[in-house]
Amino acid sequence: MILEEEDLYRLTQIGFTKTQAKVYWSLLRLGKTDGRMLSKSANSPRTVIYRTLDELQKMGLVEKEIAVPYRFRATPLKQAIQILMAQKLQQYEEQREKAEALLLRSESYVPEVLREDEWKFSIVENKDKILQVIKSEHDSVQQRIDILSTLQRWLQILDCCFDSYLSALDRGVKYRVVIEKLEGKISFPANVHVLLAKPNFKLRISRGPLRTNAAIIDQKAATFNFFPSKSLAQSPLIWTNHPSFIIMCQDHFDKIWKSSLAYEL
Repeated sequence: MILEEEDLYRLTQIGFTKTQAKVYWSLLRLGKTDGRMLSKSANSPRTVIYRTLDELQKMGLVEKEIAVPYRFRATPLKQAIQILMAQKLQQYEEQREKAEALLLRSESYVPEVLREDEWKFSIVENKDKILQVIKSEHDSVQQRIDILSTLQRWLQILDCCFDSYLSALDRGVKYRVVIEKLEGKISFPANVHVLLAKPNFKLRISRGPLRTNAAIIDQKAATFNFFPSKSLAQSPLIWTNHPSFIIMCQDHFDKIWKSSLAYEL
């Protein structure tokens, strides 16, 4: 078996360091061998080889046979992957428990009223992080969310946040959504029809193109895309709790809402 760059990359993705992957793969190819032969095969100094073998042995990925000199054998790849996945699962559970303990402790903290110097604008990048921030807003909203969006972007966000929408609507949160006018008849997926059946969810269609994708949450926070015409993955999300900007966003939304057309099934 010849170690390809792709194989090396995949091994590092499941828990090996680059050196560990190189040594393990060389040992897997050679079968049972000693440090000198392995050093030659992996083209690495013997000091590095022995240190790495010790690491792999502690991970359960190498067996050492007592002989003169010591001989080593790699754990079969399938078993090695199972061992690494079990270790990662254990690490995840430990991290989850620590995170839950931290959240439990944080519930006792009393938030302070924001001062002027705590008003801020934050840039959020990475599609997954943006969706996480948006979902968090829907999970925490108490009274109302107003949204301006292109249809494609809104549907993409809705796929991720649908359960959060439903939970907020069940809490009595009022939704007002304006989507950009499209050519031809609009065909909504089933999840939109579920929302439309809720009395506190209102949807309208703008009379013209929208120049921003924005949301106002409880008139306490607002989000908008830095590049309105680009996808979630290509455009950072701007989040702010600055009251002056929120007022401007709300005034803009109210103007668009009044001029838009109510959507009828």
